[in-house]
Amino acid sequence: MKKISVIIPCYNVEHWIDRCMQSIAAQTFGMEKLEIICVDDASTDNTWVHLQEWEQLYPDNVLLIQQNVNRRQGAARNLGLQYASADWIAFVDADDWLEADYFERLYGPVTRFACDMVSCGWGRDASASLGYFEDIYRKESNEEHYLVADTAEITRLMLVRSQFIDTGVWGKLIRRHLILEHQMFFPEDLTYEDMYWRPLLDIYAKGIYLIDEKLYHYFENPCSTVLSLNADHHMDWITVQMKKWADYHKRRIWEEYQEELEFGLLVSAVGFLKLLVLRYEKPSFSLFQLEKNVIQQYVPDYRKNKYISSITEVEIQDIFLNMLYSDQNKKEFQDMVEKIKNSQNTDIKM
Repeated sequence: MKKISVIIPCYNVEHWIDRCMQSIAAQTFGMEKLEIICVDDASTDNTWVHLQEWEQLYPDNVLLIQQNVNRRQGAARNLGLQYASADWIAFVDADDWLEADYFERLYGPVTRFACDMVSCGWGRDASASLGYFEDIYRKESNEEHYLVADTAEITRLMLVRSQFIDTGVWGKLIRRHLILEHQMFFPEDLTYEDMYWRPLLDIYAKGIYLIDEKLYHYFENPCSTVLSLNADHHMDWITVQMKKWADYHKRRIWEEYQEELEFGLLVSAVGFLKLLVLRYEKPSFSLFQLEKNVIQQYVPDYRKNKYISSITEVEIQDIFLNMLYSDQNKKEFQDMVEKIKNSQNTDIKM
């Protein structure tokens, strides 16, 4: 019986998948304890050939699934969940990689505590080859905490915390039963699906173990989905916001966590304006108006939110937020965009 099911969505990653798999094969936890589910999302390069080579090397550990139509990471992860058999789930992106003791460190707490989730720190890495963090960087923060989120107040704190520290689905070990019990599946055929999924984990996970040490390498891939310029799929951001809103009401969690979920929507709206300004040569005034209408419908008066100072204390974020709640014609919008692009504030990590 495998201990961990590792789900890896793969789309046109022929240059990166070997590094990812090498970092998994080198785990001190032991390959015999891992079930690695690679979902090829209709790649058009040699990704499938690389995956078959890994299946031949580890036939008892590697399971390959090939989709005929590209349906984005959300659908690939959902499909992987259908095949997962281990009690614990780990999501890994195909262009990222892991420290050698990643699974050993994340699995250790589940043997000592009642955990629904274990998470670790991560670091951006632009390296072209497999390498590991230097200790001084990896262990910059060495703290570990076990948290029982058995009150609404603790859950509220987790919802707010994750807006700034921990928004990804990777860098975690998650109890499979938790995902299935609460039907925590990803939006399909959309990008930015992790923004929909992540708050649900904060709400439903009760036993949480936090490891601050950096164990996950987030690859700064200039060809990645989120960094691509002038791409239509960036509009999925708004669709995901709308799906989140509808799901919060369907699950009846809006009433209990309204202020925290509103804050999450505000952070997301600011993030979309950053994306609109930084990822498009000529940002669309129509998209700006659409996002403005959506966020004002969900959060009519952002000033009433008790967490809002966490956004407005950063100048560029305050500017974006004010844009969402002010009346600007097309010329005024274009002038503001140009001013932002020409300022030092454009040096923002997305």
